[in-house]
Amino acid sequence: MSFQTQVYSLMKSWCDELLKTQISMPSEPLLDGALLCPACALVHGRCADMILPLVLLYNDTGEEHYLTSAKRLIDWTEYNLLTEHKDYRNDLGNRWKGTNIFSCLAIGETLHRFGDILDTETFQKWDAIFRRGSAAAIGFCETEEPHINYNAGAAALFAFAYNYTGEQTYLEQALKQERFCRAHFDSEGLFFGEGKPLDGTTEKGCHFIDMGYNLEESIPLLVMHSVWLGDAEKIEFYTNRAIDHIGFLLPDGAIDNSWGTRQNKWTYWGSRTSDGMHEGLVYVAHGNPVIAKAVRKNVELLERCTVDGRLYGGPMYHSANEPACIHHAFDHAKSLAVLYLEMGDALDTCLDAVLPREVEGVRKYQNGHLYTVTKGNFIATVNACDTHIYSNSETGGGAISMLWNKTYGAVMAATLNRFVTTEPLNMQIQRHVDEELCNTARLGRSDLDKTVTLNANGYTITASSTQSGFSITYDFCEDALNISILSSTDTEYVLPIVSQSGDRIQKNDHTIIFKDLLTVSFDGECTVTPNGEKRHFHPVGGFQYKHLTFPVKANRALHIEIKTAK
Repeated sequence: MSFQTQVYSLMKSWCDELLKTQISMPSEPLLDGALLCPACALVHGRCADMILPLVLLYNDTGEEHYLTSAKRLIDWTEYNLLTEHKDYRNDLGNRWKGTNIFSCLAIGETLHRFGDILDTETFQKWDAIFRRGSAAAIGFCETEEPHINYNAGAAALFAFAYNYTGEQTYLEQALKQERFCRAHFDSEGLFFGEGKPLDGTTEKGCHFIDMGYNLEESIPLLVMHSVWLGDAEKIEFYTNRAIDHIGFLLPDGAIDNSWGTRQNKWTYWGSRTSDGMHEGLVYVAHGNPVIAKAVRKNVELLERCTVDGRLYGGPMYHSANEPACIHHAFDHAKSLAVLYLEMGDALDTCLDAVLPREVEGVRKYQNGHLYTVTKGNFIATVNACDTHIYSNSETGGGAISMLWNKTYGAVMAATLNRFVTTEPLNMQIQRHVDEELCNTARLGRSDLDKTVTLNANGYTITASSTQSGFSITYDFCEDALNISILSSTDTEYVLPIVSQSGDRIQKNDHTIIFKDLLTVSFDGECTVTPNGEKRHFHPVGGFQYKHLTFPVKANRALHIEIKTAK
């Protein structure tokens, strides 16, 4: 099977499964035509964004039910989400209207690519909706001052609307939004503005950056803006910024958002309600094998997280017996549709490319409060940022927020200090657990100390706090990570290790072996929780964990080694 066929098959499997959830209640327009999420027991308002893949499937198969379902999704949206200002709100019961930008893009791209196969009535209806919604989007960013992903979305929408309508106002708006976005890249090429104020910095001099939103939404949208306007300088600029961001893509296709400001929506492969990197980056994948490989590996990860046509929000939702929220699939189906239509052979010969994260070295970000490390079998992120925009959403404190091993995969994957449901209609909670545990490695207090600073010396990084009286040293070797912990008071160190249900764990006096692939050795005592075959699970990242807890005596170093098992 060619990779293009693989992409199409995955997209179709999602759409076919999604349509099983479409409600048929003609006498109840509040419900008729919507998709009822079996994971969240509610209707997600942006479900009509999947009209592009549905119309693509109608075009390819001739099966009328795909087009009929798309029409019903739009009709439901018109009845339920249209505001007095002629734009769409995000959901029933949610007044946020920024996502009108993305709904307009979905409708516009469908008309652009498949308008000639639509019946006259449908084309005219959808065309009027697109024109109305695009006009309503003018001025939204200036009035609402949203997170910066909406400015990137507006830059793309208005560029598309200019091409589609020829109206000069849209070109002016597109250029205005892109200029605003261009001013929000830091010295490492990372896009900031996923927090308030958009151009603000914290006490530590960090910017508000979220890798999930950046790689799955903002950067692809800015690429699309540049391509649709045919601006070679912008295409080159945003291609380079895409490569900068791919510095946080793991070899298995995951987006390392273990440290982002909106990490509460992290899904390992991306972010909970964004479209995906594919629909924008495919335009610059030709001649850029690093981008092509990044896109391909991400699709392969999406496929591994799909079971029976349902895309799960992480690798271990299914093994944890948690359902799949449909928001992931109807967003990403649109992205895969564009990838399928535009990819050609760009992704067929890219696997020999070397991703930035596969190159050995230590790289500094966020004013020295964030480091990435690649050494031997290990890839890591060490995070002491203070950029948390929601109360109790900390993931820093000098912890290793991501540890990835070539044979084991994700070893450590940080989660929120407390699970913060900032978007109750767009975030999935566990069905039978009252509180999700913090799965960030931490010493003592669970509030993840903001006084910590980082210091790097070669492949050795030290996190320390004079105020709190401790230091943690991470020494990266070819096949091992050595952790040394020193505290001025008695405390404990909690080390959550990713461990899937059914995987073998062997515990000896001073050694724990996971799956015969990873060994954790220590020179003190260790308690493993939960007991037996149970695992902790967290919706953020979508991993199961065993917590290793080590007592730490005052002024006596604790040594832990994490090593690839022989």
